[in-house]
Amino acid sequence: MPSKPTVSQPSMDCRGETDINVVIIGAGIASLVAARELLSTTDSVKSVTIVEACDYVGGRIKSNDDLIPGGHRIDLGAEIIHGSGTMLTDIVDAKRLDWQKLLGNDEQLLEEVFIAAHADGGPQEQPTSDSGKYGIYYLAEEDRFLRYDTDDVDFRRMSEALHNLECSATVEVREGETGADGEEMCTGRCHQSLGAHLDATGALPQRMTGLLEASFGNTAACTDLHKISLSTLCDFDRHWEENEEEGDVRLHSRIGMVGVVDALREKLERDERLSILLNWKVGEIKWEEFGGVSVISAEDKGTIRADKVLVTASPPVVLSGAIQFQPPLPSWKLEAYNMVGMERAVKVVVKFRERFWPKEVQSIITSKQPIPEIWFREIGTAKLDDCANEFAHLAVGFLTSQAAENFLISLGSSDDKYESLTPERRKAEAAADKLKDQLALIFRDTCSREDLEDSYASAIMYDWGEVDTILGGYIYPKVGCKPKHFSDMARNIGPLHFAGEATNTGACCTVQAAMETGARAATEILRRK
Repeated sequence: MPSKPTVSQPSMDCRGETDINVVIIGAGIASLVAARELLSTTDSVKSVTIVEACDYVGGRIKSNDDLIPGGHRIDLGAEIIHGSGTMLTDIVDAKRLDWQKLLGNDEQLLEEVFIAAHADGGPQEQPTSDSGKYGIYYLAEEDRFLRYDTDDVDFRRMSEALHNLECSATVEVREGETGADGEEMCTGRCHQSLGAHLDATGALPQRMTGLLEASFGNTAACTDLHKISLSTLCDFDRHWEENEEEGDVRLHSRIGMVGVVDALREKLERDERLSILLNWKVGEIKWEEFGGVSVISAEDKGTIRADKVLVTASPPVVLSGAIQFQPPLPSWKLEAYNMVGMERAVKVVVKFRERFWPKEVQSIITSKQPIPEIWFREIGTAKLDDCANEFAHLAVGFLTSQAAENFLISLGSSDDKYESLTPERRKAEAAADKLKDQLALIFRDTCSREDLEDSYASAIMYDWGEVDTILGGYIYPKVGCKPKHFSDMARNIGPLHFAGEATNTGACCTVQAAMETGARAATEILRRK
């Protein structure tokens, strides 16, 4: 759906006499929800202008529509819907009939996802109810497979230790004692990492170290567990248990997570008060404590005047100085953003004509291998590369943090067989080779490297660390992070408001977390009219 025309004049005054004009920085899911909430009022908001530095709407929700014919969308960013009873699942429920009509009665809108990664609460106790699929674990050091229901004593001990973190690491507060800033002080456990806790308690068997890094560290977006705040992880877990019903699913490949973005945008663009300006990169924001705001383009596309501005930029972007604030953001705001990390996240999607892994296996987590997590999908299509096979078989590698960094470095050592390709295609093909090598090792009893090569169709790789307007996958709480830091990230400064996944004061790391912050920020903007 096309966006409204971009601003071409050197300046634009959006300030109304009685109604407010709002500019939203970034076009991710938090921004779309904020715009929806703002425009749901008929008498308070005169205009909402979303400015986006990239050429698409969705932020970290983005799809590839070319890998598989027939309108299938492969999610390059967020793709799993975690839990139910959330703002995200409300949209899915509202669109369910329309989407099902598009797919036809023979297609299933939602595919159940087996929770394998320990950072997501896995492994779950039973295979998926819709297809009987489950996850497995590969101990490369022992060349040994473990099913989700293994009776391996060390695996069960590791799982139990991770499931019981909240019980064994309760944060103690010295009642009535406060620091200089009036905040309640806590004991050393506020400053303890997950890694240090596991080391101190001896809860982790040594032979499970590799699996811990793959099954918890990689999914938690920080391979080094000594970086992650133990107490904040426990806070996140409590929030999810209290506010979300269990059960992870993904949308049909002809809908994808980007279908949620489409649903929001379609409704928004019916309102003439909305403008979406793509390829409009913000260079500077000039604001006054009790006055208006000037949003200035970094590329001479003009200036937009507004009464309120909502900033949804990611923590690394805020801290990078890519957007200059005049006057500068206060130290307490920058300190809060500094207390969360957001590191590189990479997806490698490889398409095969045949399936070489067990049909019931939906995912595999591997220790001491280049790619910690690989997910398997079977996507139906009328025709695949002029082949009679009616299915595309996908192996999706997911890497974050140091695992992603090491993987990308290893691609530079690939041979010269792809020298004639563009740099982007060369990386994708080299990444596909790495994934094929790993599959050939893991499933060598059922396929050879040559079998995988013969069945190989194509591949894509997407590196969110290279997107300079995002600079990572999703956040993790650093050691020393406290609830106050999330509140400070969310707190407004005069006409400046803040949203995005990291500003959620309950729990971050999910699409619904970002959506909730958009709704919260919109309420604050209207309240402070």
